[in-house]
Amino acid sequence: MEDFICRENDSSIFCNFSSTLTNIDRVVDTIKNFLHSRRIPFSPFELLFVLREALNNSVIHGNQKDSSLKVDCSLHLDKDTLTITVTDQGKGFDWQRQLIKTPVSSSTTSGRGLNSMERYGFTMRFNEAGNTLYLTKKII
Repeated sequence: MEDFICRENDSSIFCNFSSTLTNIDRVVDTIKNFLHSRRIPFSPFELLFVLREALNNSVIHGNQKDSSLKVDCSLHLDKDTLTITVTDQGKGFDWQRQLIKTPVSSSTTSGRGLNSMERYGFTMRFNEAGNTLYLTKKII
């Protein structure tokens, strides 16, 4: 089975990949090209930063960098909304507790991902287990 697969149509792209940092780069580049080809009005830095943070969380924390485990990432475009979904095969995390923690210092090397997602205007939701993240943002 391939360790990196992406499929797209006019309004969506779906990627399934093994949990490696190299594959995160591949997904980010693939989605960047998908958005560019559709002339979507977005801030490339903000969107790609948030996407990379979500993928890093899934590969590093969710799947513990176990390359035998997969991550699913999809991006869907509606008329005025962009939705990103990222699912890993890890056990999940207590996202409710994580969201009420005090903000992390800007000098720390981890723990800023969820705060950054909100700061850049994305709405976050998680499944109950905490191994699927849903991000939405208006793209008017």
